[in-house]
Amino acid sequence: MSSPFRQGQIVWVTVPDPRGGNAKSRPAVILTPTAAIDPAGEIQLAAITTLTGQAPFFETVELPATATGHPHTKLRKPCEVVCSWVVSVSAADARDSGGFVPADLLAEVLAKVQRLT
Repeated sequence: MSSPFRQGQIVWVTVPDPRGGNAKSRPAVILTPTAAIDPAGEIQLAAITTLTGQAPFFETVELPATATGHPHTKLRKPCEVVCSWVVSVSAADARDSGGFVPADLLAEVLAKVQRLT
């Protein structure tokens, strides 16, 4: 069975904050390569936050957003991927947002995640 998810896709999942508390539904970008996504398995994600500027610049990638929903990301508020905030969740627990991180920004996210882990 193929997965409905792809690397770079923005999904909503319930995850704790970086300190391990305050679990709530948050947007996150799928890091797992598309070919390795098993709908019955786990996917690796980097969380997205609207609290921009709080994490160090070298840990984040700003994502495009517009008030009406960006054509690619579908985000409506300024956001950034926190590349040090990586979690694994069941693919079954992820909900599609309809958005994707543009390819150039996804490459930056993946490079920063690799440097930080």
